[in-house]
Amino acid sequence: MAHSSRSIIYVLYNANASLIGKLDYAVKKLRASPENSPCSACDLTHGGLRLTETKDWTTTKEKIPATVKQLHRDELSQELLTFISQNGLRYPMVLGQQPSGPLQVLLTSEDLSTVSKDHTAFLSLLFQRAEEKNWKDRLADPLVRQLPEWITPGRITLAALNAGLIACMLSSIPMYKHWALGFWALNRLLDCFDGSLARSRGAATELGGFLDLLGDFIVYSLLPIFIGIGQERLTATSIGWVAVAALEASFHINNFILFYIAAVASKRKDGELTSVTMTPALVEGFEAGLCFTIMLIWPSMITLWSWLMSLAVAIGIVQRVLILMPVLQRLDEKSVQPSQKSQ
Repeated sequence: MAHSSRSIIYVLYNANASLIGKLDYAVKKLRASPENSPCSACDLTHGGLRLTETKDWTTTKEKIPATVKQLHRDELSQELLTFISQNGLRYPMVLGQQPSGPLQVLLTSEDLSTVSKDHTAFLSLLFQRAEEKNWKDRLADPLVRQLPEWITPGRITLAALNAGLIACMLSSIPMYKHWALGFWALNRLLDCFDGSLARSRGAATELGGFLDLLGDFIVYSLLPIFIGIGQERLTATSIGWVAVAALEASFHINNFILFYIAAVASKRKDGELTSVTMTPALVEGFEAGLCFTIMLIWPSMITLWSWLMSLAVAIGIVQRVLILMPVLQRLDEKSVQPSQKSQ
């Protein structure tokens, strides 16, 4: 997100500003369960049915380096209405716009539902999405907008997976080491393009996100193994497979923690859990890609790279566990209290 007052953040409510609109929202809010709020943006800024903004939201707005505009559905400009319609977006949402730039989706209604009760988690997620839009979409948008319609995000995801698998196979053949590095670079490039193309066409889907992550996990899991096989073929000696196994184990443990948090967060709608997933780790997407690139460039040091990478991932695991355990304990206490009161 550019640190400029001319940048705009639009917080769009799932309600109308008219008196009838406010009454309609109040009725829906009273009838809805706490887990299914009709407008999580209203919960974020007004704490539900309050007529004035909460102090927490006022403080949060001051931390956003952009102009924040909060609009109801009947207050939107034609530009906003057209963008929302063309992209099939659901209210509420948060949009962003750089000076003289196009509108971009920063937080969807699903995103808002997970952070509406935690302003720290909201800011973390907002800044993360804004940074992703800045460097990834700025690089990819000019290119993906030139792609013909028959090139879809799903086909790019499939091409990325194929390039990754080819990189894995070639890395096991020492004489094709440079080709393996080339196909790995192609995998990383296409991995940036599929999401940017989906967002630019308003075609982002949950299935597409799932397949994108699945492809990444498959390639990430296979690449160290195939590099190790290549080194054994080259040297005719056994490499440090314990190091590779430790790296694979660290991946699985880290992914288990993230998936468990996501599962509980979707059930509890708790912002604290989202803040745990937003906690920066030593090895995330970019860092993992860089580590694998180093492995492909210097495969003879696969044992060392595997130990170092598994150690870095392990540090992130410990960090998240230490943060997560108190959060889960507080959630358990909240669940016990209502049952004790009913008794």
